[in-house]
Amino acid sequence: MTSAAQDTVLVTGGRGFIGAALVSALGKAGFPARAGVRRPSSAGQIASDLDNADEIRAALAGASIAVHTAYGDVGAMPLQCANLLAIMSEAGVESLVYFSSIAVYGERDGAVAESDGPVGALDAYAAGKIACENQVRDWAQDPAHPQRRAIILRPGIVYGQGSRYWIDRLAQRIRAGVWGDFGAAGDGVAALIHIDDLADLVTRATQRLASSDRASLPRVATLNAVGADTPSWNAYFHALAQALGAPALPQLDAAALGRCAPVALAAKVWRRVGLPGFEKQALIPAAGELALFSRKADYDTRAARELLGFAPSVSMAEGLRRSINQAKR
Repeated sequence: MTSAAQDTVLVTGGRGFIGAALVSALGKAGFPARAGVRRPSSAGQIASDLDNADEIRAALAGASIAVHTAYGDVGAMPLQCANLLAIMSEAGVESLVYFSSIAVYGERDGAVAESDGPVGALDAYAAGKIACENQVRDWAQDPAHPQRRAIILRPGIVYGQGSRYWIDRLAQRIRAGVWGDFGAAGDGVAALIHIDDLADLVTRATQRLASSDRASLPRVATLNAVGADTPSWNAYFHALAQALGAPALPQLDAAALGRCAPVALAAKVWRRVGLPGFEKQALIPAAGELALFSRKADYDTRAARELLGFAPSVSMAEGLRRSINQAKR
């Protein structure tokens, strides 16, 4: 595969946990990568507020590929995605890597392939991702623009150094004593993917979009992205606690935690608006989290392997070793 590594890539959300890692990885692979952010604060960042057409236009100038990771307000996702696609059309940018999520499958259990639809109720985040996926498909399959190509990625649980939720927040909860082994309620599958594996996948996707055999890609490819290890959630929590040097996790009564979920939800809202107190209560698992921790879904990743040669290599033990320095501070 011959790569045109001089192709400029705009990464929206380029200051976030995922976006910043992608900018770095793409740069190392030879791509001039722009970190698109709402408010630039350092060299290498470019203003690309997705509510501002002029900023998107300037950020895309001279680029040939966009990697769309950004989202802020969940309710704004579809409109912001539409804005980006409209300016890409205007600018003649014909290649896109779009970040969706395994959340689009809802409550689906068992074997899960990319062709499977959602099961059960969807939260606003999942619904927004589905709406954006549909927009991306319509854009890429526009019969008037046969050169367009889109790769839709559905990552699992992305963790690594700087992961605010799956490393730092969980570390805080473990230290606060509100986290532990949830028994049967925590025996669901943790569909982990380390940020380094995900960056490798995006680099492969970008190289393919910039290559001489780009035309052999399907107009739209939808790919699950899950890593080498998918332990139970309980196993992940125990491994994280051990990596942090925290005491062994206690066995917790999931039913009792479920009864506390409304209190936890109220405390989270209280803290989110900046009010003092109830910090420990806000760390108790919410009902949605407990539902996730019991779900046993096995995400098929053959499509990513066959299309892009993706073979994740970072084990959970190695991933936690790479992740933990920041969480220990």
